[in-house]
Amino acid sequence: MNNKENKKTSSVQGGEIFGDFTSSFEVDIQMFREDIEVSVAYSKMLFKIKIITEHEMKQINSALEEIKIEIENNNFLWNSDLEDIHLNIENALYNKIGEVAGKLHFGRSRNDQVATDTRLFFKRKITDIKKQIHVLLKVLLVLSEKNIEIIMPGYTHLQKGQPILLSQNLMSYFSIISRDLKRFENTFENTDVMPLGSGAFGGVSIPIDREFIANELGFNSLSKNSIDAVSSRDYILDLLFSCTSLMTNLSRICEELIIWNSEEFGYINLSDEFTTGSSIMPQKRNPDYLELIRGKTGGVVGQLMSLITTLKGLTFTYNRDLQEDRQGAMSSVITVTNTLEVLSTLLSRTTFNKEKMLDNAINSDVLATDFADYLAFKKTPFREAYQIIKKISDTLKNSNKYIHQLSLIELKKISPLFEKDVLEINLKSSIEKRNSLGGTSPDSVKAQILEGKKFLRTKENGK
Repeated sequence: MNNKENKKTSSVQGGEIFGDFTSSFEVDIQMFREDIEVSVAYSKMLFKIKIITEHEMKQINSALEEIKIEIENNNFLWNSDLEDIHLNIENALYNKIGEVAGKLHFGRSRNDQVATDTRLFFKRKITDIKKQIHVLLKVLLVLSEKNIEIIMPGYTHLQKGQPILLSQNLMSYFSIISRDLKRFENTFENTDVMPLGSGAFGGVSIPIDREFIANELGFNSLSKNSIDAVSSRDYILDLLFSCTSLMTNLSRICEELIIWNSEEFGYINLSDEFTTGSSIMPQKRNPDYLELIRGKTGGVVGQLMSLITTLKGLTFTYNRDLQEDRQGAMSSVITVTNTLEVLSTLLSRTTFNKEKMLDNAINSDVLATDFADYLAFKKTPFREAYQIIKKISDTLKNSNKYIHQLSLIELKKISPLFEKDVLEINLKSSIEKRNSLGGTSPDSVKAQILEGKKFLRTKENGK
């Protein structure tokens, strides 16, 4: 090939590269329904304020419906020379109804059009996520109620600390995820603001009826400043933070389940469909789904940091950088949606090894605090009682014996304050005594489950 031909090929290839570089097509195609819905509502408003006739409105809306069906059925011919779906749909509209299509853009900019499409798109995604969180919370309530009496060691620093009920540990998951649900509710409220009517950034000159469009599209409120409306993306930051918080909390739950699933702990049995085997070690059942949830969390965190970094240096109003606002959030939404579905199903099919949990609690010094409390109730300063029990615990470490296995005679040698009633200290009594609000006693956990049910009923009633 000669130099002249080389030059021509490079130019063509370069044009393709540069065209792809500025295109948002692959991202925006996910919003084709919203883009068409926004245009339909806008055409109705244009008819209402007498910019177009009823016949023109019907032409536009009928053609837009045809385009939507074509896209849904994969019969729509996308033009790669057009940089986004908005121009593709507008071009198709021209091909169907001619010059009438041009009237649809009067008083509207791609800036406020895209901002409206995006808010409408994410409103629906947030609604879906809220429903799936609701499912996960229900699963946690069912598991907590079903396993209300199972005793296990509670851990701090991954070291056995005090006895707790498994159900309380499961309700701790419910508690933190319920706060994530509230975050998504707040995110929805911040997203539920319609920017259409802001124009490019300075407003529009036609007598636009923004309230009418908002009602047509189901928006609860209108943006109050046209510059802010087209140049701010804090509602997407809210969404990304909500996704990050939820995935972080789910990752923590998965980490705990991974540990519990290990042979060393053996607390849970995962359904075979959520484990995979080794390519070389036939005995292994790996908790891959839990590990992947933990791994995918990093990507969601990264998307939040990416958009924060993009936004921090932008002037008002619109900058092309904002074209990069949606891709990360769309990716995070998919991750969150898939994760919630997987984890809800996985948990609903998980069983717990009651005997192993109980045995691990018995063969430990998880009752040490109860013995220190016993001395404190006998008027020994707690710090002194703490040191007495610590010394016993340290002494017993090499004897394969635990504090609760000492006889009354042995205990009296340690402190004359120990009396016969000290022998009543056991796992069950320890748990029952922790009846403070939010504690691990059966009555307290049952109250937490009852509150959880009330919380979900409130959400079901839309409050």
